[in-house]
Amino acid sequence: MKSRTKALYLTYDGLTDPLGQSQILPYLIGLEQKGWDFSIISFEKSSSFERLKAEVKASIEGKNIEWIPLQYTKQPPVLSTIFDLLRMKHVAQKLDLDRYELIHCRSYLTMLVGMRLKRSHRLIFDMRGLWADERVEGKLWPQNALLYRGVYRYFRKKEAMFFQSADAVISLTQEGLLALKERYGDAFNENKVSVIPCCVDTAVFETGVTAFRKREMGFSEDARILMHVGSVGTWYRFDQELVFFKALKAIDSRWCFAILTGDMPTARALVKQAKCPEDAIFIKSVDHREVPQYLKTAELSVQFIEPSFSKRASFPVRLVEALTMGVPVVTNAGIGDVAQILQEGKAGVVLSSWNELSEAALNWNSEHYNRISIRAYAVKKFGLDVGVNRYANVYHSSGSYD
Repeated sequence: MKSRTKALYLTYDGLTDPLGQSQILPYLIGLEQKGWDFSIISFEKSSSFERLKAEVKASIEGKNIEWIPLQYTKQPPVLSTIFDLLRMKHVAQKLDLDRYELIHCRSYLTMLVGMRLKRSHRLIFDMRGLWADERVEGKLWPQNALLYRGVYRYFRKKEAMFFQSADAVISLTQEGLLALKERYGDAFNENKVSVIPCCVDTAVFETGVTAFRKREMGFSEDARILMHVGSVGTWYRFDQELVFFKALKAIDSRWCFAILTGDMPTARALVKQAKCPEDAIFIKSVDHREVPQYLKTAELSVQFIEPSFSKRASFPVRLVEALTMGVPVVTNAGIGDVAQILQEGKAGVVLSSWNELSEAALNWNSEHYNRISIRAYAVKKFGLDVGVNRYANVYHSSGSYD
């Protein structure tokens, strides 16, 4: 019988967070089936942890997966993060690190810990995008503040060290890989890099699920539903999505907008500010596993995101979730590999500027899109098994590069 191999997985995102539910647990469960044992250290937010911890524990019961949840600390800024990382390092050092063959670090923060723990371990830097640049361009680290200028400079220096220290690097997009080559030139070793996009558990995002009735959302049965799933702040241009919705509704009064978000107060305020008709709007916070039932009612998904340098390395998981349900997407250019994906899959519309919103609404025709073929394309390119197999290749082949 082939011996199993142990990996230490470090993540600042919680397994009870939406991303943990969709972009961490499914991969690790798949990798466990391929012979890898895991110890996972994560930071959990109190609200979601209490609600979903039993579900996470049930999903890993009987598997070679050990979960060590730590409580996430939010305040004060910067200091709370340092405190969390020191706790992560302390907990990891008590695990008998010699048992592990590799350390998998999800994003930049955990890579600070991973580099301190590395001995003979193989180290994987799963970068998840250009995190430090995202914080600046998203105005989360305002550069007119001395503290955040220093933090950004610190992580830019560390980023170069991460690439040098890692035995393997994972980028979400081909565009992100190009952005790194532009930034570092010949000093960047692209042989270390594997591109693994966000993938979807097709057993959860299954077109055979029972759809929520439109009347349960307050819409008539003949309503045409535009849907937004996810955040409405920071990077999302929800304001432009509302402009697009109003343009659709002006052409056909049956259009309604379903908004699934954890930030309902902000969504309601923006909807009110845009003067959208209340009877055509549905806003709700839902668990990740409920999303397919709502997506099945949608005729079109909208995802507008502010383009920037850092967004070249981003991969919107909500986009592939919609495609996996056969729902075409309207989005904007400048976000990762999205334009190429929608063009290749004949799965939606990409706007080059916000000036095209009215024209896109006027020209929208659902008959141009085949839901069955959109789903087939998404399953082939972004099904969970695709991501698991690519991660397995990295796990088995990651080594030192000259």
